Amino acid sequence: MWLFASPIFNYFAAQPAHAPRRYKSQPRSSAMDNKSQAIIAFLQSCGEGVPSLAPAYAQMEELYKRKLWHQLTVLLEEHIGKEEAAPQLIGVYDTFVRDFKHKLNKLALARIQVAVSLQYTDQAAAIAFGEAVAEEQTDDAEAGAFVLCELARMLLRFGEVEKCKEKIDLAAAKIEGAAGMTAEVQAAFYRAKSAYYKLKGPAAEFYRAALLLLAYAPLSSMPPAEALEMSFDLGIAALVGEKLYNFGELLEHPVVTTLEATQFAWLAHLLRAFNAGDIEQYEALVSQHHAKLEEQPALLSNTNFLKEKITLMCLTQTLFHRIGPNADRTVPFAHIAAASKLPVEQVEMLLMRGLSLGLIRGVIDQVDLTMRVSWVQPRVLQAEQIAVMTERLKSWASTVSSTLTELDALTPEFAA
Repeated sequence: MWLFASPIFNYFAAQPAHAPRRYKSQPRSSAMDNKSQAIIAFLQSCGEGVPSLAPAYAQMEELYKRKLWHQLTVLLEEHIGKEEAAPQLIGVYDTFVRDFKHKLNKLALARIQVAVSLQYTDQAAAIAFGEAVAEEQTDDAEAGAFVLCELARMLLRFGEVEKCKEKIDLAAAKIEGAAGMTAEVQAAFYRAKSAYYKLKGPAAEFYRAALLLLAYAPLSSMPPAEALEMSFDLGIAALVGEKLYNFGELLEHPVVTTLEATQFAWLAHLLRAFNAGDIEQYEALVSQHHAKLEEQPALLSNTNFLKEKITLMCLTQTLFHRIGPNADRTVPFAHIAAASKLPVEQVEMLLMRGLSLGLIRGVIDQVDLTMRVSWVQPRVLQAEQIAVMTERLKSWASTVSSTLTELDALTPEFAA
C-alpha cells in the first residue's frame, strides 16, 4: 500500500520505541511578550488610578489574556458608559483597544471609538481622530454610516456646518445602498440630520427628520432633558414649518403629553388647537400666553404666517366634514366665513390660497359664491375623526344597499 511508502512513516518506523522524539521548539516572540506585559501593566495602573474601576480593569486583563473578544467587547461597552471612566478613555483606546480592535464587531468598535472622540478637548485633535476612524470603517457600511453620523454631529458642534452636511450625505449614500440597517444606525442618521436642519433650516425639514428619528428612537428611550428638548423643537417646527398643515402624525407620538407636564404646556395646547383648526381656542391661547409667545423668536417673527396657517387648517377641517356620500359638497362662502371668522369677501382669497398649496381641490363659483369640493388633503386621523369616517361609511353602505334593492324591484327580469 502507498501508506507504507511514506517517508514520514519510514522515519518513525526507523526510530527505536524507547527513543524520545525530537521536535523543533517555536520560541514565542519576546516583542509580543513585552507588548502584552506593557498592556497588562497599563490596565493595572488604570485600576490603581481609579480604585472604583479596579475590578473592571482586572476583568479586562483576564479576558485579554484568554482572548475572549466578545466578552471583552461587552465589558468595554459597559465601561465607556461610566462617568468616572471618561478621563482614561483615550489612553485605554490608544494603549489597549488598538492592540485587538480588528477582532471586535465593527459596530461595537464604532461605538467605542465615538465615545473616545468625545473626550478630546482640542477641536483639531477631535476632528482628526474622527476622520481617521471614518476612514478606517469604510469597509463596513453599517459601522461606517454610524461613525459618519456621529462625526457630522461633532463637526456641527464645532461650527463646521458645511462639512457636517458632507458627512450626512456620505452616510445617506451608505444607508441607501445597504439593506437591513439596524435601528441604532438609522437613529444616528436622523439625529444628525435633524441637528443640522435645526441649525440651518428650514423648519419643515427638521420636522420630517425629527419625526423619523422618533420612529427609531422613541422619546421614552431618550434622557428626560433630551426628550423635552426634542418635543419642544418639534412643536415649534410644526407651527412655523411651511406646508405642514396636518399634525396628526406628530400627535401620534407622546410629544404633546411630554410638553403638557412641563412649563411648555401652552405649546401643547397650541398644537391641539391648530390640529383641530380651532380659531377661537387659538385666539384665546394667544391672549392668555402672550408673554411666553413673545419669548420665542420663531413664533414672534411668524405672527402673520401663524394666523394664515390656523385659518387654512380651519378651512380643511371645515371642508373635510363636507366630504362623504350624504354630504353636500357645495359649500357656501357664508359657511366658510362663519367657521374661519373672515368677511365673506375674503373667503375666495382663502380658497385660492388653499388650492394653490394643494390642500383642497374643487371649483369656485363666483356667481353663487360657493365652492364645489372634490378633494381635501389626506389626514392622519384622530379617534374622533375616525368615528366620523366610520359613520359615513355606514351611511354609504346603507345607501348602496337601498339602491340595489330598488334596482332589483324595478328590474325583476334581471334578478338571479
